Amino acid sequence: MAVLLLLGSCDELAVEQDVLSTLKKIAAYEHNAVDQQKKLNELEQKQNKLYDQIMSYGMKQFTKVEQLSKESLELIKERDKHIEKEHKAIQSAKREINAIKKKINQLHDGNIRRQATRLVDIEKKRYETYDDLYLHYKEMLSLEKDLYILLQNRHTTPEQLQRHIEHVNEQYKKLIGANQQFNEDTETYNKEMKRLYHMWE
Repeated sequence: MAVLLLLGSCDELAVEQDVLSTLKKIAAYEHNAVDQQKKLNELEQKQNKLYDQIMSYGMKQFTKVEQLSKESLELIKERDKHIEKEHKAIQSAKREINAIKKKINQLHDGNIRRQATRLVDIEKKRYETYDDLYLHYKEMLSLEKDLYILLQNRHTTPEQLQRHIEHVNEQYKKLIGANQQFNEDTETYNKEMKRLYHMWE
């Protein structure tokens, strides 16, 4: 009987270690995504400065506006590279979270199993929110690209410009909304993750 209990205990420990190892993998992918977010923020700040400069010049100083618009298009290319790297990291984390469900069902402690299941459900919802955020960001980049192409056309009318800027602003509102939801989901996930680790201590 003592041998069976020991084997059972070792088996339970192995499952817990397996789940913990997968959660650490997810954290590593998430860390990579955060690195990309930091780079995106830096590029966005540079782009905002260029945009403010362009707006201060106006189309009367077309040569300056044209040059700054070209620089802005280069920044958009860089942002696109980083959002794709971020997306790849999140997709890798998502694959891990989908694979962890079966491992969680093997956990012997009912309270830990329920908390781990809750954590996975929260993370899946969070990744759904990220998918929306990603699509909104890609659409935003597309609209910004079109804007800077317009600004390089000397024949662009103020009405055309204003209309396109309104489209950009509408998309920006959608992006902000998705980002706020993602941040809330992230905060919830981090709280539930801490709760799970405390249960394992």
